[in-house]
Amino acid sequence: MKATYEGRVPEGGLYALFAAIAELFGRAERALFADRHVRGKALAECKREYLRRFGLTARQFNAVETQVRGKVEAAREGSGVRLIHLREAAASAERAIKKAERDLRRPKGAAARGDSADPGVAEKRRRLRFKLHQKKRRLASLESRLKALEDDRRAGRVRICFGGKRLFHAQFHLQENGYSCFEEWRADFQRARSGQFLCLGSKDETSGNQTCTRMPDGSLRLRVPPALEEQYGSHVRIEGIRFRYGQREIDAALERGEAITYRILRRERKGKDVWYIQITVERPDAHIVTDPRLGALGIDLNPSHVDVGEIDRFGNVTGTRSFPVDLQKRTRAQVTATLCEVVADIVDWARQSGKPIAVEELDFQKKKAALREQSPRYARMLSTFAYQKFFALLRSRAAREGVEVIDEDHDGEPGVNPAFTSVIGEAKFAPGYGLSPHCAAAVAIARRGLRFGERLRSRSAFPLPARTRGKHVWRDWRRVAQ
Repeated sequence: MKATYEGRVPEGGLYALFAAIAELFGRAERALFADRHVRGKALAECKREYLRRFGLTARQFNAVETQVRGKVEAAREGSGVRLIHLREAAASAERAIKKAERDLRRPKGAAARGDSADPGVAEKRRRLRFKLHQKKRRLASLESRLKALEDDRRAGRVRICFGGKRLFHAQFHLQENGYSCFEEWRADFQRARSGQFLCLGSKDETSGNQTCTRMPDGSLRLRVPPALEEQYGSHVRIEGIRFRYGQREIDAALERGEAITYRILRRERKGKDVWYIQITVERPDAHIVTDPRLGALGIDLNPSHVDVGEIDRFGNVTGTRSFPVDLQKRTRAQVTATLCEVVADIVDWARQSGKPIAVEELDFQKKKAALREQSPRYARMLSTFAYQKFFALLRSRAAREGVEVIDEDHDGEPGVNPAFTSVIGEAKFAPGYGLSPHCAAAVAIARRGLRFGERLRSRSAFPLPARTRGKHVWRDWRRVAQ
């Protein structure tokens, strides 16, 4: 698993050089995107031209091309996510329109009794007609955006706004976005388009990277692009870098002769520019210390809390715990810190018990697409919930601690399908063990991760219908859910 560690560059004369390199690389990235993915030029042709046009070394061009390729792949993946979101949002809007039309045709309460003198009746119908009108407008907008996105995907077009679409649109409303003039906005936009650059590593190069090389004394030697050599020289030394975490992993990667990639980026801290260096290395996973023959832990993820259920090797419940997760009105750093604390407790529990962790693979895109039709409180919880962030932190921590995670992406293991886990947990485990519905669902997930059976209780008030005998057990659970 790859790991990235970050250190701050001390203030000094190198900040101006970093800004110049980032601006040069930014211009090269935008030009390469236009040439490769709009005009369709060959990569070899672009490389010959760009080495001369922008004054780059061959390795620096490869870093620029890697950056562009990564952004294009991310944009294509993001367009697929947006496609799903738009389709679900359009379907949700259509359902809301049908419901509003049905309510207008079949009034309830005083309106159904023909009490037109009630002043509240007219107001309710007026609000309902207004809601219907707005839903139709939204549906038309969604369908237009959906058609444009489908056309782009069929044509293979990729749209990227270097610098950010939100900041780009701020130029049309300068005062509302805190700008006094266009030049002030343009300066911010240019900074956003040139805030970092990549030094690509290779295992056949000195210290894993010939553009940014780690020296024996711990300093870094940075290769200056030929276009800037006249002003800054061919190489500069970066000294005083300290990594709070990961120094041992970085040294081990250097000893193994692996490729090491450096990213130098700018952030604003207390009104001042601060530059950081990120080092990405391959971190070997720790030896697995858990054993599924001992049992498992299951995780049921919810927007406001995380519930964990523990089972033994026979599938019996041995413990449960609920972790509150309040992410509303939190900064990104605060959200990450909160999730890290929960993940650390869960992984420590799994390590001490010697049991792997089973997680279900949920897709929150459908739920987020229907947020407009949910209650405001639920919509806020779901929209701020960092679902992907939680599982990324869980997998990283588990790999570092030697805890196995049973999910779709782990060494070909079958995924823990979330189908009917809430129903199974509430029907089979909540009453007998006195568990909450969410803790019971976590137990069901742990049992499914270890492939335990899920048959309905034999002491049921209703016999199983003949038509489902011999069928998959989920057919019966579907009847229970209904």
